[in-house]
Amino acid sequence: MNGPWSYNGTCQGDAGSYRLEIDCVGYDFTANPPILGQYTTRKDLPVGQAGTVACFGPNWSSAGWGVGARIFRL
Repeated sequence: MNGPWSYNGTCQGDAGSYRLEIDCVGYDFTANPPILGQYTTRKDLPVGQAGTVACFGPNWSSAGWGVGARIFRL
């Protein structure tokens, strides 16, 4: 966890892809229907590329407190 609201990670090894996820408690107005409570933000990336997932979206479309994060190969 990078502070209480984001998670940085990278995956090394053979070619493929991996996923970063962070569990947040807050709100996400980009979801349909909008979420007030717990939600998960995820990002799929190619192996070797570093990434960040965060509980904050552009223009405060989502905001929350990170309660857990994980990284795994797809």
